[in-house]
Amino acid sequence: MNRRSIRFRLTAWYALILAATFAIAGLAVWWTLRSSIHETVDKDLRFRLQALRNYLQTETAAPQQEPISEELEEDATLSGARFRIIGSDGRWVYQSPEATQWGEIPTNASQLPIKGTIQTVRVNHRPVRVLSAPVQLGPAQPGVAQIGMPIGAYYEMLDGFTWTVVLASPLVLLLASVGGYWMSRRALEPVDQIARTAEAIGAQNLSQRLPLRGAGDELDRLSATLNSMFARLEAAFRQITQFTADASHELRTPVAIIRTTAELARSRQRSEEDYKKALDSILTESERTSRLIEDLMLLARADAGADGIVQESVDITESLREACAEVRVLAEYKGVRLDANMSANCPILGDSQALRRLFVILLDNAIKYTPPGGEVGARLAMDGSASKPSAVIEIRDTGVGISADDLPHVFERFYRASKDRSRTTGGAGLGLSIAQWIATRHGGNIQVESSLGAGSVFRVHLPLHGSTG
Repeated sequence: MNRRSIRFRLTAWYALILAATFAIAGLAVWWTLRSSIHETVDKDLRFRLQALRNYLQTETAAPQQEPISEELEEDATLSGARFRIIGSDGRWVYQSPEATQWGEIPTNASQLPIKGTIQTVRVNHRPVRVLSAPVQLGPAQPGVAQIGMPIGAYYEMLDGFTWTVVLASPLVLLLASVGGYWMSRRALEPVDQIARTAEAIGAQNLSQRLPLRGAGDELDRLSATLNSMFARLEAAFRQITQFTADASHELRTPVAIIRTTAELARSRQRSEEDYKKALDSILTESERTSRLIEDLMLLARADAGADGIVQESVDITESLREACAEVRVLAEYKGVRLDANMSANCPILGDSQALRRLFVILLDNAIKYTPPGGEVGARLAMDGSASKPSAVIEIRDTGVGISADDLPHVFERFYRASKDRSRTTGGAGLGLSIAQWIATRHGGNIQVESSLGAGSVFRVHLPLHGSTG
């Protein structure tokens, strides 16, 4: 038996609590029985005391023809009773033979309460319950009477109960512990099954789930919680696997181009112009690879919770203005009109560099997929209709748009609505994923509306911080 197992500890605690319960209950019953014995005997003693007082009152009222001791011995009611009476002068009025060993009797009746005092004495090692009370032996003749009753038979019954409890308790405790161990084993058997099933789940069978017994108890809730956790782990594992595969695929192409270009350049003697073209191609692919690696590192740090985002009060208007200035040269080069309409002084709690990158990604995408002669607009406004005011940044373009099938996936990593876009735009499908992460990290979100041939609208909602002016 494993002493560290829950089954053993449950049984040990069960046995300990049961033993304590037996001990407390046994003591309580023993004390109740003992009190009941004393109460019953004491009631009988007081009844006899009252009978003795009545007798003494009747006999002492009449002229005495003979000593009281002789009358007490002849009285049919008190004859054979175990009692003794002593006067205030210390002379014995009457004393039963059995009462001689009760010890000293108090002679001062005024020191005793009218109901008397009761104590247990030992006579020949057997208990006797003795009542001592004041009595009247005659006019102005106080005395003290003691009435006793053996209680050995009662104590023997109490001792029998005590030994029965003491001897039977270990057996009952042993049987209860065995039963408790069996019950705990049955109760924890589903836990063992859950542990075995969970231990068998690995990278090759993440789709396996724990069985539900349909009992609706804590173990079923535990299984459901673990199944939910396994589902999240499976999704994360698949995402990591897909992420690794996509990253490898994206890195393979530029690395292959760099290697092939270098090998061709070294294969034979070439002109200076050919070497220059080869170096330019290697430089272009190296820059593309560096950007991809930086994006991958950023997403990896974000997944690990070490993104380095600084939370401070910043003016989002300034971040959007800097982003527009950064991409304006790209718009002019492509022949796309860039229009910016921004509110003044729109503070939020966030990182100005991360927010600028968010806007650059959205503006860069809009310019890339807008044909020459088209228009890209950036608009910043404040929305006070919601319970918490927010800033709304809208990036609108007149580009090729996104199909309804591709729209739900545009924020997924390495996803591209058109599979040949990477060859024409140089994108790897990570920009919108990074933008969505930055918005979420600032407590906001990004919404998109688009249709093929009608352009796209990306709306960024970010909660405001402080007052606006």
